[in-house]
Amino acid sequence: MSALLIDIGNTRLKWAWCDASAPAAATGALPTPWQHAGAATHAMPAERAALVGAWRRLAAGKAPEVWVANVAGPTLAGEVDALLADAFGTGVALQWVHTATSHGDLVNGYREPTQLGVDRWAGCIGAHRWLPGENLLIVTAGTATTLDIVTAGPDGARFEGGLILPGLALMLGTLARNTAQLPELDVLDTGAGAARAVRALGADNTRDAIAAGCLAAQAGAIERSWRALGERGPVRCLLSGGARHVVANALAMPFEMHDNLVLLGLHAMARG
Repeated sequence: MSALLIDIGNTRLKWAWCDASAPAAATGALPTPWQHAGAATHAMPAERAALVGAWRRLAAGKAPEVWVANVAGPTLAGEVDALLADAFGTGVALQWVHTATSHGDLVNGYREPTQLGVDRWAGCIGAHRWLPGENLLIVTAGTATTLDIVTAGPDGARFEGGLILPGLALMLGTLARNTAQLPELDVLDTGAGAARAVRALGADNTRDAIAAGCLAAQAGAIERSWRALGERGPVRCLLSGGARHVVANALAMPFEMHDNLVLLGLHAMARG
């Protein structure tokens, strides 16, 4: 059976469609094991409505299994329920994923495991599924930037915890809203010029100083965590999320990028 994977984030709904006949990838690398994918902004109903047509075409009359991770609350969950009913009718095999104390050999080390966001948990499951036996720093640069640590040991793997900080867009917006004379910048304004200013430890104009300051805060948190985890042994840094390409420009350390680790985790759960 085909599977529809849905990641309901704070700003956008991301989805991927996996055909049952797709070959499995080998471990040791992060795959993108879906044939079709897309996204829709919560604030634009027309985008979400367009999903129905796309999903119907992919289903070709046979409803898929649906796996959903939702951090956006019950209102968005209800809207997605309605979209799925419109696309496939009633009786869809629907799995709303929740954070658990463990998944396979991955143990959730949060003090209160159910308080860990399901998006972070799914991302850890996805990364660990394809990179077993490795210590991982999993960075998702989205509305918030999250840094999550998975360590591997002889008895299995463990989610150790992590950091949550405002995402790049939130940092930029907060400065503009709470200061009298600083301009409002977009994430796209934190491009190559800002990255160069981060490496040069300064900028010669206000716009670049803001962009470089926010970018340096993101990169600094990531690099500090990577160095600290690296004191225990080799560590692999994985970078995902909508702002990943911008953050990547400022990093002075090795990393790998992936489109969506939450969807990769949902894929791992769907495969069992």
